[in-house]
Amino acid sequence: MTLFRNFMLLLLLAWSLPALAGDGPLRVRFSNQAYPPFMGEQLPRGGILSAVVSEVFRRGNVSVRYDWYPNHRAIQLARNGDVDGSLGWTPNEERLRDLLFSEPVMPFRMVLFQRAGESYPWQTLADLAPYRFGITAGNFYSDAFSSLQQQGVLKVDIASDDGSNLRKLLAGRIDLFPMEWEAGQLLARSTLRQQQARQLVPQAREYWTTPLCVVVSRKHPQAAELIARFNRELRKMRDSGELARLVAQTRQQVYARLGVG
Repeated sequence: MTLFRNFMLLLLLAWSLPALAGDGPLRVRFSNQAYPPFMGEQLPRGGILSAVVSEVFRRGNVSVRYDWYPNHRAIQLARNGDVDGSLGWTPNEERLRDLLFSEPVMPFRMVLFQRAGESYPWQTLADLAPYRFGITAGNFYSDAFSSLQQQGVLKVDIASDDGSNLRKLLAGRIDLFPMEWEAGQLLARSTLRQQQARQLVPQAREYWTTPLCVVVSRKHPQAAELIARFNRELRKMRDSGELARLVAQTRQQVYARLGVG
């Protein structure tokens, strides 16, 4: 009888262990990149988008750890399944083969930066064929831009980072540089002298608007569940107004850290 009781106790203990383990948060490792004000290792809360992603996942009982890489490596690690996922990406056909995308988290407004006082009228990107574009290795600038680049219609000069492209634009080595509207202005104001930053301006009209999303590697065994939890909690925060408040609060903290009013 004692032997039977001991056996039952061991069996109950074995059944309870998975349940106890399931009470803790699911832990994931995401690649991240520097793209202020949205992401940045030295920014408060890791930047606006990082803060949102961490909080949304926390409410879905998921703990996210960020490892920081150059942008082209960050997306490739996620596509290869070397990390569980990443953030700050827009869907395209190539990426969708390897990644599951969340619902849109934040809008991303791509504009063309130019030197102040110059004019580059256009209706479609193809109208800008006579001019020199700067682009950053690993970045995606829209299907239309990629197609025109591959056809040789748009002349591009590749740099390793966005800051280098802004300096090339300032020096007249390129004519136009595509970048997100807010991020481009913030980068200029936080890395260039005030007089230099004023010489670089975004065009009033965006050439492409796309969402920033969270991605999870299709190789992750719980990929669909992670995206489902994220989408569910994101909708709740958006509907309650908490998402807008978190974005505004983190933006203020980021700008203060960078010394930009």
